[in-house]
Amino acid sequence: MGDRAEQLLKTYDRPKRRKVEQMLAATAALMRLMADNGLPGRQGLAMEEREWFGKDLGSAVGGWEKGDFKEAAGLIQAAQQLLAVDHTFLNDLVTLLIPLVRNIRETFARQGWISFDGLLARARTLLLEHPSVRERIKRDYRAVLVDEFQDTDPVQYEIILAVSERQGNQAAHWHAMALEPGKLFIVGDPKQSIYAFRRADIEAFDRVVEKVTVDGGVAQTLTTNFRSDVAVLEPVNEVFDRLFERQPLVQPANVRLEVRPQRRQASIEPGVRLSVTTPDGEAETFDAAGATRAESEVLARWLNDEVLSRPSVKPGHIALLFRKLTQADAYLDALRRHDIPYVIEGEKHFYRRQEVIDLVNLLRVLDHSHDEIALAGLLRSPLGGLTDRELYELKQAGHFNYLHAVGLESWSYVRAVAVRRLYDHLAWLHRAIAMLPLAEAIALMFDRLPILDLAAASLHGEQAVANLLKVKQTAASLADRPHMTLSGFVELMIARLDDQPDESESPLAEESLEAVHVLTIHKAKGLEFPIVVLPGLHQGSGRERSVPQISYDWSSGIYGLSLDRHRSLGSLLVQHKLRLREEAERRRVLYVGMTRAKELLLLSGGITGRSIGETVFDLLQNIGTGEIGTASTEALTIGASAIPHRVIKAPERKRPRRRSDRTASEVLINPEEIAERWESRTARWTEVRETSHHLTPTTLGKQSARVVCETTSVRQDAAVGRLAGVVAHRLLERWDFSQDPSGLCAQVVVAVQATLEPDDQPQAEAVAESVTDLLATFGCSEAYERLRSSQIIGREVPFVMPWGNRQVMEGVIDLIYRLDGELWVADYKTDAISADQAVARAEQYRTQSEVYKVAVQQSLGIDSVRFHCLFLRCAMAVEL
Repeated sequence: MGDRAEQLLKTYDRPKRRKVEQMLAATAALMRLMADNGLPGRQGLAMEEREWFGKDLGSAVGGWEKGDFKEAAGLIQAAQQLLAVDHTFLNDLVTLLIPLVRNIRETFARQGWISFDGLLARARTLLLEHPSVRERIKRDYRAVLVDEFQDTDPVQYEIILAVSERQGNQAAHWHAMALEPGKLFIVGDPKQSIYAFRRADIEAFDRVVEKVTVDGGVAQTLTTNFRSDVAVLEPVNEVFDRLFERQPLVQPANVRLEVRPQRRQASIEPGVRLSVTTPDGEAETFDAAGATRAESEVLARWLNDEVLSRPSVKPGHIALLFRKLTQADAYLDALRRHDIPYVIEGEKHFYRRQEVIDLVNLLRVLDHSHDEIALAGLLRSPLGGLTDRELYELKQAGHFNYLHAVGLESWSYVRAVAVRRLYDHLAWLHRAIAMLPLAEAIALMFDRLPILDLAAASLHGEQAVANLLKVKQTAASLADRPHMTLSGFVELMIARLDDQPDESESPLAEESLEAVHVLTIHKAKGLEFPIVVLPGLHQGSGRERSVPQISYDWSSGIYGLSLDRHRSLGSLLVQHKLRLREEAERRRVLYVGMTRAKELLLLSGGITGRSIGETVFDLLQNIGTGEIGTASTEALTIGASAIPHRVIKAPERKRPRRRSDRTASEVLINPEEIAERWESRTARWTEVRETSHHLTPTTLGKQSARVVCETTSVRQDAAVGRLAGVVAHRLLERWDFSQDPSGLCAQVVVAVQATLEPDDQPQAEAVAESVTDLLATFGCSEAYERLRSSQIIGREVPFVMPWGNRQVMEGVIDLIYRLDGELWVADYKTDAISADQAVARAEQYRTQSEVYKVAVQQSLGIDSVRFHCLFLRCAMAVEL
């Protein structure tokens, strides 16, 4: 490094040195001192030279070649980092932190809080430190096949090598492991190694491949491409013959791809094209943001006018691939302006999507009917459709509780009917999902409300639908957790809304033809599309990333530590390697993007005054003939390929024109036919809406029952009666009928306290008194003695069965028992009636009895089942 610094200084030095020459001279001096004396040699650096390292080098200056200036900047940066090496400070810091770190690791491991990376590390340690375990696993797995090997990380490499080791060998380090002949088969393309952020290590990949071949393995290269047209492959081959300059352990050489013989004819003129957007005649040069806005408009118009206008091309044939989705916003805006449907995969803002927030508000409202904030959000959503003013009026009128929708009849507001309809649905769902498992509760909510329909009609259409379905799938995936209730799921979703974790929007099926695919190149790896657009090629690679606090190089075993301005020497060495790998990986990312295209590849970007870091246009310009962005350049020639080059002046951003009034007036509309169709649709919709997918015996009974007005001799408050029924059912669910019935009454107070919600506690005394009277009467009856002599088969038995053509019947049977060889179904009733009214009241439950008998007959496969209502208050059993 010192020699190279002196060479550059000799080439560009001048009598009156500028900042770059001064800093380069200081770099050469520092390198000489360290070459002679090691790290302590830094102390001999003159103060004047040391002060130069505190300055910012800035941008390139006149008289310097671009590549030489970049190299000089790297040397100067390395010298600045060498001055920051402080092993004494870092050793003290590590000594201080090790006890804390060890305690945290032990605590997490003891409690089972181990990340996926931690599991990998522990698996590797298990294999290396426990020979018997390694031998058993080697015997169990006679062959090992690893696909996409270039995407695995070094820890996984060690696991793979340990499992593939010869029987009887127990090498402690991967270098020394002798592989079993014919056992390990790996498939990988180092040109597609683009997951360094997941610790994929191209050097480790090369070293493992080298080890396999040294141990007798054979490397075979596959060159036939089954994806792309020859008009795409040839330019790709020419580009990467030049961009992939072989650097051992950093960058592989290009392997030219060959087209599959007898490939079918393309549906669009195949090839690679270069589209460059420039400022209009009056504007000066673009900045990066301006170029992006102009280019996005050009792309949207091109898609509309030249691509999607073809009958053979569907939106789903097209993919826009980005290095990062943070670069995609302007392009998505342009697609929306031109009414081009799209789906996006990988955007890390899932919990910020409005449709997801609206769905969480719905869940909150159904779980807790008094959550007024969530109700306000729901009413303002497409499901409620209220304006802020209407929301205010509703609140002022005192109708902000969907469980009390009756009061809306007196509200003389234009939206009262719509709100009442929504309130009815919410109230029904609130009751229906209370006893359902999480996944079924969410599914019922989607079935009952037009959530997906409204999402499909929204601005984001199919993507919004996919996001809602992702929430539904999330609930289903959590259903196997024993304590995950609807309330628990609501709390989880609220926490995620608050924390905003980085989570991608829901991906849609790649074969969907209804929308343009928008995704990162990393997400597109392994996929293919007839038409691929690589936008934003004017955007630079960005500023150099911050130095990681802890770094490790697997191949050399060097660790690096960095904190503020304090660095270890290992940090410099590892960081230098990482910098080389990142630069090489950027080219591989471009390779993966360009090889996703089956028929047409568009390379698109704008011309900017300057960019931060290297751009793809810079790479192409360096290897091609013809100036990118110049109107006179018809093609960019790279090797034997000429890539058509088109320059487009930035257009105005505006929506496409609507069709003319003349065209609209030519459309013939038959009002009578429309009215007839609408009536038919309304009738069908009414029928479907009134036919619930889910039925219970109670709801079916209400549909078929006659309304009978009775006066009863037993009077009590309706709320107390309802709560007493709940408590009585809970007590009888667990009661052993062979015991003395007086024990039932002794448990009433405890059961009341455990069952009643906080809002119902003021009625606890009345409920306890009601339940005590009820059970005292029932315990002294013949009905109780009957149960005492029977064999209890089941209590609170849930059932689900098909009903009719499209419905599902579900319910819970209070009691199934066997007496004198016959099977009985009993349903507890807490109706406040006298004994002489029991027979008449039982008729209201005849439909319920028939459903219960059918359920037991079908589930147990028997023909004879008897049913009776057990009226607890009057101690009467009435058979139906």
